[in-house]
Amino acid sequence: MRDRALFTAELSQALAESRRRDGAWGYYPGRAGRLESTCWALLALARHRGATVDIAPLRGWPGQKGWLIDVPGAPVNVAFNALAAVVLLQHPDGRPLAAPIVSNLVSTQGIALPQSDAIRQDNSLQAWPWIDQTFSWVEPTAWSLLALKTARRQDIGQSSAIDVRILAGERLLADRASRRGGWNYGNSNVYGQELWPYVPTTALALMAMQDRRAEAVVRAALQSLQKDSETERSAFALALAVICLRVYGVAASAIESALVDYLELSRSIGNVVGLAMGLYALSGAHDVDAFRI
Repeated sequence: MRDRALFTAELSQALAESRRRDGAWGYYPGRAGRLESTCWALLALARHRGATVDIAPLRGWPGQKGWLIDVPGAPVNVAFNALAAVVLLQHPDGRPLAAPIVSNLVSTQGIALPQSDAIRQDNSLQAWPWIDQTFSWVEPTAWSLLALKTARRQDIGQSSAIDVRILAGERLLADRASRRGGWNYGNSNVYGQELWPYVPTTALALMAMQDRRAEAVVRAALQSLQKDSETERSAFALALAVICLRVYGVAASAIESALVDYLELSRSIGNVVGLAMGLYALSGAHDVDAFRI
């Protein structure tokens, strides 16, 4: 069995060495800096070192109308901006930088569509899309809920407006939940066939609903996550599962052990997000501050 402290130190070094000169991280070493990989790397290194998150790379990040731009010329990525807001809110000086993103999240909503016999869901619900003027999806909704609930706890933004959007997001997640527990990426069924939930989406949605853990849909998803983590294996899925289960106070030692094996692969191919998420998951076993709401 690998020494955990030594292994996480190796991951931390590999992650630090993959940082670009401008302070950002790409999805792979030498690639263009991206918002998602940078956010996870900042969280992971701070967690491993027991330090405050370094928000300097986000402070100088290109922006437009209060949003951070992931890819120049491409539509704004709502989910990654919500993740950035969560990161910024881990630092006292990040609050002014997060406030415009929070405001934009409050005013952004997915489009409503007519009801369809092909899928069993309420198409009138408007939570959050990946990009503006498109339909709502589970992942951007989960990230946006995490950001807004964190902002509400820190008394950032207009509380009444935030409450309205949080309720809309929670209603959508409840509506999109699989009957067996957990969440697919979009709808839970099509043409009468139930779609499988996935570990990453289920973990993210559960974290977003952690203050609703007494509800049946959350209890069922938590059981589904623990079961599906035995077979759906990647650094991405396992790391999110570990983080989520820690939030819920559920032991995850077997999943952590499996994560170590998959992180070896991530390190060998230079998968920055996999490395960062895994390092965050394996560091600070008794706490996951960034994702507690």
